[in-house]
Amino acid sequence: MTITIPSETLDVVRSAAEREGLSVSAWLSRAAERAAKIEAGLAAAEEAMAEMAPPSPEEQAWVDSFMEMVSRPTMPDEQSRGVA
Repeated sequence: MTITIPSETLDVVRSAAEREGLSVSAWLSRAAERAAKIEAGLAAAEEAMAEMAPPSPEEQAWVDSFMEMVSRPTMPDEQSRGVA
């Protein structure tokens, strides 16, 4: 198999592979495997979501609130106090 990737991407891949002690081929293979697993998971989630009723406004508000909380960057002083 032959693949073509932009030279800028290849430079980044070579550096990453070298840092991890892998060949470029092994690094790309691992990256492709991870990407394929993510895609399979997303497809499975979409399939499952298609079979579910949409969330109620209360459920959606809870999800939105939770996602806001877990995706907010934690400031260094908050980390030392255990604040999330």
